[in-house]
Amino acid sequence: MPEAIAPDLIEEEAPGALGTGKLQIETLGWFEDTLERTLQQTLRTIELLVNETRMRMLAPLLQKSSLKREFRARINPKLVYHNLTALSEAGIVNEPVEGTFELSQLGKTVLPEFIAFLEKTRKTLDDYRRKEVKSIGRQ
Repeated sequence: MPEAIAPDLIEEEAPGALGTGKLQIETLGWFEDTLERTLQQTLRTIELLVNETRMRMLAPLLQKSSLKREFRARINPKLVYHNLTALSEAGIVNEPVEGTFELSQLGKTVLPEFIAFLEKTRKTLDDYRRKEVKSIGRQ
């Protein structure tokens, strides 16, 4: 069932989009059917990515593959083993050659999207705090 969206809300979220005719709104067909499963899968992935050690291991893989010994030079070897196992089991990294790790196709997609999400959320929270401080200053 189609729902109306207020034009001012669209303009606020996507300035200029209505005027250009380049706006496409889609409903999330899966939202009602598989929300719980989708949330669980997403949260498991986020739990893997919010770990500082794992992010220190994954970030360089955005540019090139890494040898296990390179990880061990910067990170406790026990943590390297544990985290590579978890990331491999989750399908985020592959080991194409013994001792060499790279992002899987899933990792190449999810990691940049996660970093972009974090950055967008950080900016949103910063903007909110600035607005809040300004409104407190006007009282």
